[in-house]
Amino acid sequence: MNRFGPGPAPASSFRPLLLLLIGIAGLAMCLTLLFLSMRAVMDIGGACADGGPYVSRQSCPSGVPLAMIGGIFGLFAFGGLATAGGVQVGGRYGGIVFLAWPALFLSLGWNFLEYGIRPPGGDGPDIGWLVCGVVFVLMGALPLLALLPSRSSARRDPLAMRRLLVDLQARQRQMAPRTQPSDDGAPAPVRMDLTSRLERLAALHAHGQLSEAEFDEAKRRVIAEVAAGR
Repeated sequence: MNRFGPGPAPASSFRPLLLLLIGIAGLAMCLTLLFLSMRAVMDIGGACADGGPYVSRQSCPSGVPLAMIGGIFGLFAFGGLATAGGVQVGGRYGGIVFLAWPALFLSLGWNFLEYGIRPPGGDGPDIGWLVCGVVFVLMGALPLLALLPSRSSARRDPLAMRRLLVDLQARQRQMAPRTQPSDDGAPAPVRMDLTSRLERLAALHAHGQLSEAEFDEAKRRVIAEVAAGR
């Protein structure tokens, strides 16, 4: 059966999306565990220990060691699932896992800043925690800013679209003899108007669903198909 025809989609087509969603949900869970575990430790002064040859004056809150270990290793496990699913889905989803780095350091930096300004016991600002907070925020914010589209690329998009439309109009004029009306006055059948097809591809490219190479290849294929009258 034609995969574009009616009927249920194969289960394998949902697997990449399922992996991506499970990976994202797992990453969110692990980041939350680390965020809350850190706050639980900072509530008791920022340090704790259990077991070993020495007895700590401050035991860790119940469940915190397990939550921290599970959160750290879970980041790698669910990050792998999100990467595997995102690469198969395609587009920008293949790199969505890189957002976990800014999310981790920005959330932990927030904890340092909040507890640095108002440490447990109300003894005034804690300079050490404030410095850590600034460092963590920078470690999370700078990579996040690098992932955002630049203004120059945003300015190039309208120009690229304008050049594309001019190119389409020129090609349509060249192919005008191919689409002359038939004897009964009806236009010759055309599978899809060239402009609308390429505008759709350009929209997919602008939204990140097609890479630059995929967009160029799809554009060449559409132009070749219309030129051949298919």
